[in-house]
Amino acid sequence: MEIFDLRSALRFLETQGDVPLRHTESMNCHLEVAAHYARDIAGVPASNQTRDEAMVMYENCQGHTMPVLMGLFGSRKRNQLMLTGKNESYHGTVFKGLGHRIAPEKIDSPVCQEVVINTHIDLLKNLPILTLTEQCAGPYITLGLVLARDPESGAFNASVHRFCIHSKDEMTISIFPGHHLGDWFEAAQKRGETLPISINLGLDPAIYFASCLTEPIVKKGESELDIAGGMRGKAVRISDCVSVKTECLSDAEIVIEAEITSQMVAENALDSSKGSMPEFVGYQGRVNPNVPVPIVKVKAITHRENPIYQSLIGPGLEQSELQAIAPEIAAKGFIKQHFDFEVVDSHFNTAGGGVLTSVLQVRKTKDEDDLAVVEAAKKVLSLAPPFKHMYIVDEDVNPHSPEDVIWAMTTRFTADTDVHTMVNEKPFPMDPSQSPEYRRDTANPNFGVKAVFDLTVPFRMQKQFARPFVKPVLGSGFSQGETKGATTK
Repeated sequence: MEIFDLRSALRFLETQGDVPLRHTESMNCHLEVAAHYARDIAGVPASNQTRDEAMVMYENCQGHTMPVLMGLFGSRKRNQLMLTGKNESYHGTVFKGLGHRIAPEKIDSPVCQEVVINTHIDLLKNLPILTLTEQCAGPYITLGLVLARDPESGAFNASVHRFCIHSKDEMTISIFPGHHLGDWFEAAQKRGETLPISINLGLDPAIYFASCLTEPIVKKGESELDIAGGMRGKAVRISDCVSVKTECLSDAEIVIEAEITSQMVAENALDSSKGSMPEFVGYQGRVNPNVPVPIVKVKAITHRENPIYQSLIGPGLEQSELQAIAPEIAAKGFIKQHFDFEVVDSHFNTAGGGVLTSVLQVRKTKDEDDLAVVEAAKKVLSLAPPFKHMYIVDEDVNPHSPEDVIWAMTTRFTADTDVHTMVNEKPFPMDPSQSPEYRRDTANPNFGVKAVFDLTVPFRMQKQFARPFVKPVLGSGFSQGETKGATTK
């Protein structure tokens, strides 16, 4: 079955026996939906439960007719099905998209404009936008994929950002400086102009995953939409917006057309006692009042008939799965380029929000690989500040199973020889354990420590560590608890 939008993805998953749970009890978008999902559905670190996250369709959100979909990306198996059509690693599909890119196709009369709201806009009345916790600065759009064009080069950029609602037609956007959208916004500011954007919700999952690919995988000037097209083998469809001079994704469920203005405010400008939304590391986000963010002015809202509003709560498997795709591909590509041992799998898991903690599954073929796998892991950790811990396992250990990794650490690891620390590394500020206060080292705020944990068997001793009931390769592409020949939902 061809997948080209959210609805076709849901139809395909239904053929695989995976359908959203229907929640029909009346629930308020303010706190109740997020609290229910975090308590009963979400995995680590949103909750302390090890579990895949089910899809849930909240069908009775007070004041709204459109349902809220949560949990679509909350399972590695589900993501693999949506990207490959099979329960197998999607890394090959991503590499295909990177190597065989297809430019977007422009069409008229898109389904995302079946309904147009361009007068009396009221974001909280028009859309079931969630407030996630009592500490949040406001209601947040969490899966808004921003599509924008560079006014100078004409290049597209597709990236997911969070939006905090400030009024009926205004919200703030979080933009990381130095990234594509940030550069274009700064250039627009210098010209004294606003930057037109479309905020697209409810999409072909391949577009969301492609949008999460970052440098060095996707360089500045390269389009994530081209990669998504390559992953699907078919062009992503785009259309002109109705109120701003840029494009939108034709098959989106909902599009918010807007302009990023030069007006800057604190994210929590409405209540300085509040913080940001919960972050992927598992803690409530903080607002730095000294780092204001731009106001986004909404010009129109368009959507399909009977649209689905898609959201996530911040920490948990959904966010981790989306964030893991770039580092997993980067780690595999880097090691393949610089080392001659085989990487069986690379898994950045939910314990680290998809970026801090990873498991590298390797196949050793000679004595020299004992040192090479450790050196490779250290090189990968040095690629980006968020990469903090890497566990190296053999091909008979499932990198997607925390229990199996801990088993390997118990029986194939000694702390005096198998932990390799990297000091004086740049710390990652969103990890509170890397703060000077945590270390009680106020004199050196830029001191970070990373570590490689070698849980592999020395090549010369592999026969002595053979597992009687487990054969290589178990881990590659499998969800926790799943084995070859098994059928799981």
